Amino acid sequence: MNSLTTIMIAVLLTFSYKIIDVTIRLITGKTMYQKIENEVIYIWGILLTGCIYFYKDNYVFHLPDQYGSVSLLIFSTAIVNLFIARYSGYKPIGKKRILNFVIFYPIIEEIIFRGMIIPILHKSFPCNSYFEIFNVPITIPILISAFLFAISHLQYYRFNRTSMNFMIFAFFGGIIFGMVSYYTSSIIFSILLHIEFNLLSVYYSKRRN
Repeated sequence: MNSLTTIMIAVLLTFSYKIIDVTIRLITGKTMYQKIENEVIYIWGILLTGCIYFYKDNYVFHLPDQYGSVSLLIFSTAIVNLFIARYSGYKPIGKKRILNFVIFYPIIEEIIFRGMIIPILHKSFPCNSYFEIFNVPITIPILISAFLFAISHLQYYRFNRTSMNFMIFAFFGGIIFGMVSYYTSSIIFSILLHIEFNLLSVYYSKRRN
């Protein structure tokens, strides 16, 4: 698989939610779409789960490997989340949206960006480490996936100052989650860290209100 094909697949996965969302909107019409808008995420998740079987070298169904060496990074990230989540700016409203934000989005996004995109990119891009955090390497595929993770947030929100804030958090979070997933060959820890961050974001937004 050449680099261009790899990037195209990564971009399609990045904006897969928007592609599915627009397709459903065109098929159902405006009135019906408004009734099932919050359920689009479940259709997205089901379709992506099916796609996983076409790419066997993923991190989705793997138990963590070598997690002892990355435990300090995981622990440090969990602690940092306690403090920075208050500044995320996320304010999901309604029980269903909060549930999706805290549980389903983290799971599906980790499947896409860390479980599928990183191993796909590692097939076509060098795995040389240019930076390290706690002796855990940051590779070019990790940086690319973090960038794609950041811009993917534009499919959920309008482009403004708030969405820029979301993208900054997503980029740096994407690097950390990518490092953990790459080093352990699994998305289990990145899912837990992602859920923790989103849950804390909801907690702080409720507390402010």
